[in-house]
Amino acid sequence: MDAISLRVAAIARQKKKPEEKEIIVKQTTRDPYIAEYARTRANGRCQLCGEVAPFLDSKGKPYLESHHIIWLARGGEDSVENTVGLCPNCHRKMHVVDAAEDVEKLLRVAQES
Repeated sequence: MDAISLRVAAIARQKKKPEEKEIIVKQTTRDPYIAEYARTRANGRCQLCGEVAPFLDSKGKPYLESHHIIWLARGGEDSVENTVGLCPNCHRKMHVVDAAEDVEKLLRVAQES
């Protein structure tokens, strides 16, 4: 669909108050020490792309996100060996693209750290 057709369809479907639905969610509890260690171990650099964290958080620390290399939903462990610190772009990439070569790289990085 081209941009003009998409705009027409979006305008026709827009609502002042979106519909709501109630959802019951099962959530896995993650250990905050493991997540913090993964970010600290990354030392301010994304462990996938190698770039410096894109900004500092409210406490003045480099902003990185903790990522489970083998996703918990796929049976991965909440462990030091299965977590890395990633920039927001690489973290999203891991959940959207999920490239095998990136997973392999992160497994190596986690083992070397």
